[in-house]
Amino acid sequence: MQGRFTRALVCGATSAALIAGCSSGRDAAADSAKAAAAVATDTTATAATPAPAGPAALSDQIRDAENAWRIALVSGDTVELSKLTASGFTMVEPGRGTTRSRKQLMDEVSGGTVQADTSAISDLAVSGSGDSAVAKLTFYWRPSRMGKPAKVETGPVEDVWVHADSTWKLAVRRAGSAK
Repeated sequence: MQGRFTRALVCGATSAALIAGCSSGRDAAADSAKAAAAVATDTTATAATPAPAGPAALSDQIRDAENAWRIALVSGDTVELSKLTASGFTMVEPGRGTTRSRKQLMDEVSGGTVQADTSAISDLAVSGSGDSAVAKLTFYWRPSRMGKPAKVETGPVEDVWVHADSTWKLAVRRAGSAK
């Protein structure tokens, strides 16, 4: 049994090496760089990211951060939410007349006061440069508050992101703000 396992492992490694070596030629350097980068770095949204090089890079990084934030919110992952929110984070909801701090948000999520089974973003427009960005978007989710049945909520959101500690952190969320 051990001999078959060893042969299968060697054959698999050889096949992978051959496939990796068989690039189209023109993309070989790019393919190798992508493969090395994928192996060498963590690809999650909270991974260290350099400051964006241009508008397209900024939009991509903020879209990734927005998606990571909404997924952490829906899944109740306060560890990930903590990584994605600045220490002075505030969430302003003019329609509800409320402002929440980072601690209040974490308490609500970890305590199950606010739960959701789905979320999505659309109409994302990003502006900014350097270490700050503003994302205007439409946020969709189905939250359940304090044990009440879930209901769909959709509305405009304006997020202010800051690049700190080699990652993007949400500093301010204005829910219900004008797009």
